[in-house]
Amino acid sequence: MFYLLAKFILRLFFFLTGGVRADGLPNVPKKGPLIIVANHQSILDPPVLMAYIPRRINFLAAAYLFRIPGLNILLLMAGAIPVKRGKGDFGSMKAALRILSRGGVVALFPDGGVSPDGKLRPFKPGWVYLALKSGAPVLPVAVIGTRDVLPVGTYLPRRGRIQLRVGGCVAVGKKARVRREDFEELNRIMERRLKSLLERGR
Repeated sequence: MFYLLAKFILRLFFFLTGGVRADGLPNVPKKGPLIIVANHQSILDPPVLMAYIPRRINFLAAAYLFRIPGLNILLLMAGAIPVKRGKGDFGSMKAALRILSRGGVVALFPDGGVSPDGKLRPFKPGWVYLALKSGAPVLPVAVIGTRDVLPVGTYLPRRGRIQLRVGGCVAVGKKARVRREDFEELNRIMERRLKSLLERGR
């Protein structure tokens, strides 16, 4: 109930700030475990995904976001999992794997934080670990325009049109042991998918 209320409030907010055009939503599996991997241009990115992706999402979010008034409430309502900076936060990984094992959805931003210039940064390995340990398919999602509506370092939104582009799922086989080569290969695949979606969205 709280999640549905949050979705309604967020959709109203985005309507007032210029609207969101969502393409490719049929690519979202209706059920089963799913990992959503998206680019990160603004702290508005999680609310956009929450408002328009037709599944209940649990976010892996940087711990500092839970200190931002308003956003912290939305993150808690969304069942977000705080991730501490530094070396791998295995507690957050275990929590995410439990959600996936129950057929839930986990979303994360693999470049590790908001991009200061809007471009993709080198991906962190967390999403690959989750995908290979769970065997869940991975859904690439590009969010475009949030940086114009709420630039980095600001808290007052501007009017602007946001685009949400959902790509096709990437099937990932479950593995008992994750190798360095696996991280490199899957990161290359996902970077290409997201770059393609971002280019198409311009």
